[in-house]
Amino acid sequence: MKIVSVFLDYIQYEAEKKKKTQKEWLLDIAKNADKCLFATHIGRFTNPDVIVNWQANIKDRAAEGYVSTASVSCSNDVFVAANYMATASLLQQKLEDGKTVYEHLQANDDYLKQDITDMGADYMAVRNALLEIKTHEKPTATDTRLKQVYFPVGDSYHLLTVLPPSSLMQEVRLRIRAMEYNARQACDKKSEKYGNTHERIYNLTQMKFGGTKPQNISFNNNRLGGRVYMLPSLPPTVKNQSVAFPRKDFFRDTLSLREFRHLFFQLHSCYMDNRNNLAIRQKIRGVEQKIMDRVMQSVYALRQKECGWSDSRSISKAQAIWLDDKYKIERYEEYSWQLDIVKGFSAWLMLTYEWILKRDKILLGDGELKALSKEICVLIKDDLKKQW
Repeated sequence: MKIVSVFLDYIQYEAEKKKKTQKEWLLDIAKNADKCLFATHIGRFTNPDVIVNWQANIKDRAAEGYVSTASVSCSNDVFVAANYMATASLLQQKLEDGKTVYEHLQANDDYLKQDITDMGADYMAVRNALLEIKTHEKPTATDTRLKQVYFPVGDSYHLLTVLPPSSLMQEVRLRIRAMEYNARQACDKKSEKYGNTHERIYNLTQMKFGGTKPQNISFNNNRLGGRVYMLPSLPPTVKNQSVAFPRKDFFRDTLSLREFRHLFFQLHSCYMDNRNNLAIRQKIRGVEQKIMDRVMQSVYALRQKECGWSDSRSISKAQAIWLDDKYKIERYEEYSWQLDIVKGFSAWLMLTYEWILKRDKILLGDGELKALSKEICVLIKDDLKKQW
């Protein structure tokens, strides 16, 4: 049962701006639905005069292994002239349950019937008019102002038209903005989310479509102010990282605590959270996984060194098997070395946490040590599967 009607509030607000009754405004808007077109790819992003568009099937598609409009959960955009933007906005308006007006009208459920009837309008007439919006209109021709690509097919080529993926571009921007918001909250001491793990994407390029009139491009472009982000597409810059050979113990001699400080502080903030629920435990496991992944970077670096380097060091046999590719066969055929590594790895994690946090540390019990040991066992087994 709805307590507050987002639909009625939205129509009341828009009708008052136009100095019309709710019924008058709704009927005026509904009659323009046939001037709108759902699309995921809109040519106007390349040139404002292009009218070539396409709607990809983004419902119930199996994972393809590639990032594409069809494999990402994103909404359709609307190709519409600026003077009919209000119709597109109404159809895409999200209601209390997260569904749009269009989705409810298409389902023909009871969600909007009473609201529309209360305005004095005929529900079926309004519904039929709004559902006149065009969907999945396959273009019959390209446009010379769009980019063209010759793609090899067999012994010849097909000339393909590249359409800007509007829905995907807008989804990328929404997700990046959400990441930025979470990062700000995690760094704000006044926020309840202070200290949470967060992610950022750097070296972004922001583009703006439509200039001062983003409504001339598409509905979503207007809704987001015409701004989208472009992710960097550059070859990686690989630095020649030097790794210290362990003299007696890999954990003490090779791993620089300086590189782990920020991760252990993140781990400590999780330990300080008194809420003992699944979300907190998953957060703890996530930070511990980051620490272990960082350790494995040094492990892989040592395996790249000349085979037999451990012969001139005083490290244990277990660490030699784990780190030196001279013993690669033993690494896969023997098992006893794994127990020593799990024990040493777990002890290093616990002792490093205590050393970095000093007096602020939380005393960890046997349960946490067992959980760490289990994670490290899984890490080692996964590593063997990847390397074999």
